[in-house]
Amino acid sequence: MKRILISSIIGMIFISTAFSQVVTESTIRKFNIGIGAFADIWQGQAPEMSTRTINQGAQVFGMYNYQVKESAVYLAGGIGMGMHNLYSDTYIPDIQADSIGFEKIPDGVSYKKSKISLTYVDVPLEFRIRTKKYFRIAFGFKVGFLINSHTKYKGNRFDVEDDGTVNSDHVNVVEKERDIKQLETWRYGPTFRIGYKWFNITVYYQLSKMFKVDRGPQLYPISIGVAVIPF
Repeated sequence: MKRILISSIIGMIFISTAFSQVVTESTIRKFNIGIGAFADIWQGQAPEMSTRTINQGAQVFGMYNYQVKESAVYLAGGIGMGMHNLYSDTYIPDIQADSIGFEKIPDGVSYKKSKISLTYVDVPLEFRIRTKKYFRIAFGFKVGFLINSHTKYKGNRFDVEDDGTVNSDHVNVVEKERDIKQLETWRYGPTFRIGYKWFNITVYYQLSKMFKVDRGPQLYPISIGVAVIPF
């Protein structure tokens, strides 16, 4: 996730630099870049699942602002990227299955992390109010397209036999599997942001579910975090 975030930030800066070379100064002032971090509160958990309190994620976005006449009201749209994590005490036995199920990590198996990571390219739209004293408030909606998904487990290697017997050699491993099946390709939901100058508090409530209906638990995140919008 860190590599994707760093690449995204560099890409946004490159686009902003290229953009500034071919447009007027007044147009440049209407374009801003934001970088943020948030914690996901996961809803719709499977009964056997217990998630971590802090499921950290990150976002980066660039948006163009259109001022409504000479008022403090702006309409904004752009493109961004959101990276989400779900840490839990479970694992997915088969990420290619027709129906995705979660199994609890057996007692006695020591592990450091077990997570799902999702990355989306987003198209955010916002209705903004910005006062002369740099107070900001924004209501919006964003639609995202899934571009990456993977699981990651770090802990004792183990396997579970058909009769439920757990075998573990207590050797620590790092296992990563890509392209989880049965995930919804699109995600969407309302956004809210309030802030002063560069600092903003952000909220995103995802209306869509992580997995397709009847293909996995109907998980979805409520994301609460902070964002810096220096440009």
